[in-house]
Amino acid sequence: MQHCRSWAVALTSALLAFAGMPNASKAADLFNNTNTMQVNYCPSPFVNCPPRFKLSAPATIDVIQTYHRAGAATAGKTIGLRDASGSMVLGPLQVTTQPASPGFENWIASVGGQQLPAGTYTVIDSQADTWSQNVQSCDGPGVAGAACNKGFAIVRGGAPDPSESITDCSATCTVPPATTSPPAFACSAHGPKSTCKRAAASTDNPGGGVFCTDGKNTTTCNCQTGCTTH
Repeated sequence: MQHCRSWAVALTSALLAFAGMPNASKAADLFNNTNTMQVNYCPSPFVNCPPRFKLSAPATIDVIQTYHRAGAATAGKTIGLRDASGSMVLGPLQVTTQPASPGFENWIASVGGQQLPAGTYTVIDSQADTWSQNVQSCDGPGVAGAACNKGFAIVRGGAPDPSESITDCSATCTVPPATTSPPAFACSAHGPKSTCKRAAASTDNPGGGVFCTDGKNTTTCNCQTGCTTH
């Protein structure tokens, strides 16, 4: 099904929303594949819809935004970022929704300035069947094998403080019953206060797992059920 709406209206609303967010004075578009042309929803297989973009230098991520057909309650709507290895480095993050052009909405996740190293990243979205895309919405410049018909996405942030010493760390599930080799769930963090280690088994985390934090955001991966970020 095709839909033709004024993405310019949606984009204006999005920019106004960004202007009221923390760190907006320093934030800039690190990736933006939106446009004003007619859009469709992501076709099946949805695995082809998530857009990729390249950071040529380390950056802090403040906001991730995607554009969707308007839906019901916000619960269950998430977005995030994966690195080139497939590890979820941000998210899944719960979103707030913002009305865009009639019948459509922006999904917005405030990240809080988490630092990421240079590399290629993929925007992950929990409802690709309502994610808008068209032939002009493409992967970012410099991405190997770049393609189009990718979901509309904006990633905003800026350069990290050059005075901060940076630490990279990662942790991968090795606690049974990991069912893949290597195990499916991993986390990573980047920044001056980053730590990654094993997470002990508990009522909320049966079987144990791993967690990583950059001092602001914490990702906990249960080796059986997956990862969450707070």
